[in-house]
Amino acid sequence: MKIMEKVWGSLGLFEPIEEEQEQGRAEEPEVKAKKAVGNNVVNLPTAPKQVKVMVVEPYSFDDAQHVADYLKNRKPVVVNFENSDPEVAKRMIDFVSGTTYALGGTIQKIGNNIFLCAPTNVDVAYSSPHDDSADKTVLPWMSK
Repeated sequence: MKIMEKVWGSLGLFEPIEEEQEQGRAEEPEVKAKKAVGNNVVNLPTAPKQVKVMVVEPYSFDDAQHVADYLKNRKPVVVNFENSDPEVAKRMIDFVSGTTYALGGTIQKIGNNIFLCAPTNVDVAYSSPHDDSADKTVLPWMSK
């Protein structure tokens, strides 16, 4: 019977009896209850950590790397291009949208020259009261 217990234990079908129990030591009732349930013990998730949203106002293309680093660290980023040069803004949108796509995140236009880049651990729910056909011309790959 010991051989079968070892085989079943290695497959996860049976929890082997500990040596302490065989020697006659009494276990606490909670431990017995957990063993009786077997593999049906489920860890409950703890409260989620607070997520810090980063706000970036880029002045040069070098700031694009900072945005990418925040996204790699799973932090959402709001990029404000209102005071940026239009050529720099265009290049950065291309770079940041590629980075967001590569990391499996989402990018959403939330204002005039303001974008929200969210990594995979952040869900963004946004509904526009207006027709969003203008957003589709800027970000044609986004499907809603």
